[in-house]
Amino acid sequence: MNQFQYDAATGLAFLISQLSGVEQKMYEKKYKAITYNLLIPISTEGGEYITSITYFFMDGKAVAKFVGTKSLNVPIAEIGTQKIEVPVELAATGYEYSDEELGQAMMLGRSLTADKAGQARRACEEHLQAVAMLGDTTHNLPGFINNTNVTSATVVDPGSGTEFVNKTPNQIIFDINDFMGDIFVDTLQVERPTRLLLPTAQWNYLAGTPRSDNSDTTILQWLVANSPYLTSMDDVIPTPELAGAGAGGTDRMMAYDYDPDKVVMHIPKPLKFTEPQRKGRGYEVPGTYKCGGVEFRYPGSARYADGI
Repeated sequence: MNQFQYDAATGLAFLISQLSGVEQKMYEKKYKAITYNLLIPISTEGGEYITSITYFFMDGKAVAKFVGTKSLNVPIAEIGTQKIEVPVELAATGYEYSDEELGQAMMLGRSLTADKAGQARRACEEHLQAVAMLGDTTHNLPGFINNTNVTSATVVDPGSGTEFVNKTPNQIIFDINDFMGDIFVDTLQVERPTRLLLPTAQWNYLAGTPRSDNSDTTILQWLVANSPYLTSMDDVIPTPELAGAGAGGTDRMMAYDYDPDKVVMHIPKPLKFTEPQRKGRGYEVPGTYKCGGVEFRYPGSARYADGI
């Protein structure tokens, strides 16, 4: 009868040889609820060892006017710059295998599964989703749907309540067009929103409710077809985190320009697993990553509306 002898050194060699396959499989898993990288432009610039991101804003001031034919004085243009530094924080997750698990896999000649590595990656993605959407006040990281630099207001109450389910299709369409148009108007046509985010329930209501009793289009279809800002149904995105995100716990909608010059989240170090480390009667595989909050570099390009 063959005898199998396990030792830690052999187990480590076996684990290292397995990890290349395990880590490749981790990237195959699909995350239905992870949407931050679809809603927010992501930057991986800067390198994995940075502790902050620094950028500069340039602004100028100049005056032009009529002058006399013999005047020696002319208005002079001036340029100023503003330095802005935003923090980047280190985070970690990981997984482990016991000597018993490694020994059994080696004895039976089977591969280690990717389940534990997949769970660690899932934990990382869920953490990034939470930081992206809501921020982290402990580490001074601002969020996407509750950013204090973005203007918020409450939709009009026509007497029946502000919620969409209590309004007529015409009133809902007015709310959304007026809301998105405020960005265009208030910035003197400098900013134009390109996306509309709605809580899941409101998106479902607009997508399934007819424009009128004798209409063959829904409110959402009519809205997109006639909007000066939206170009397709894909520009209106259901976002569950918006439920209860508004003032007083009300539901919130959001409009913004999906442009990395306007809004960005920094992830200079995506999740990276290191060499397995001996821990008790097994091995731990640590993973680290770095991220910042969500920056609205042009806050006027986005807006919130509550009470929908």
